[in-house]
Amino acid sequence: MKLRLIAVMALFALCSVAGFAGAMLPLVPGDAYLVVNFDFAALANQPEIKALVETQLNNQNDNYADFYKRAGIEPARDIKNVTIFVDGKERSGVIVNGSFDTAKISEMVQKDSELAGKFAIATIEGMQAVKNTANENANMMFVNQNTVAFGSEEVLKEVATLNAGKGSDIGKNKEFTGMMEKVDATSQVWGAIVTAPNWQNRVNVPVTGLENMKTAFFSLDYDKEFTMVFTALVGDNKELPKFTAAMQNLLDAFKGWVASVPEMAEILKDAQVQDNKENLARIVVSMPAADFMTRMAKIAEKAAEPKK
Repeated sequence: MKLRLIAVMALFALCSVAGFAGAMLPLVPGDAYLVVNFDFAALANQPEIKALVETQLNNQNDNYADFYKRAGIEPARDIKNVTIFVDGKERSGVIVNGSFDTAKISEMVQKDSELAGKFAIATIEGMQAVKNTANENANMMFVNQNTVAFGSEEVLKEVATLNAGKGSDIGKNKEFTGMMEKVDATSQVWGAIVTAPNWQNRVNVPVTGLENMKTAFFSLDYDKEFTMVFTALVGDNKELPKFTAAMQNLLDAFKGWVASVPEMAEILKDAQVQDNKENLARIVVSMPAADFMTRMAKIAEKAAEPKK
């Protein structure tokens, strides 16, 4: 489920697009450098997104497809919030909160002979888990009655430790909490990047000046208004002018890159770089949601056309 869910949500974010309090941040390790949160319920209520989710999940061919059906779980209906993280050792985890009942899921796995061949009941740090025999990175652990975590056994050990009130979660990371104090994390989709000494080796930074970034936050909403915001903080106020110029260069470069796609160029036409004159710079894209969806539909149509 983990890889499938990430793929579905990433596809949505790239093609068409619960708040900070809804995220499972107390269960996210303190060394996580990437955190992404989806208000899945809000997104799934959008007809086109609900159809996308259902289509993707119905087409999957891994063990979890049959699992959903037997458990009576409809992801677009029963999943409320999804938090994805990548920790300092490049291991990813997914934490899902919803209206499902983990006790019933556990009972089903133990009693269903067919599922027993694909999943095995186990214990991780004293918490009940289900091991996926086909994918060691997609084990499932029951955190509480309506919360489950997916990942490798080592990642789930981290989550279990945090759930027991031990260890250090992302909320204790001053860089992360500093960013959260300066942004609106009530978006349908948001993510945060916490830089580390080797973060530039993970991401090929194309514009000089962006290396001064300490933390960054991106968010997308598209109810009546489509809004995309990328906010970044610098560690030294003296670096802000150079950093803001780098953000503008990055935006200009991206506009040039998509110039051959009129609909995308139109979306970015009024994009702006803003700063607070202190330590923060952001790129803001905003337009009526109907206009955004119309342009994205045209882009999708062109992409589907046979190549000449």
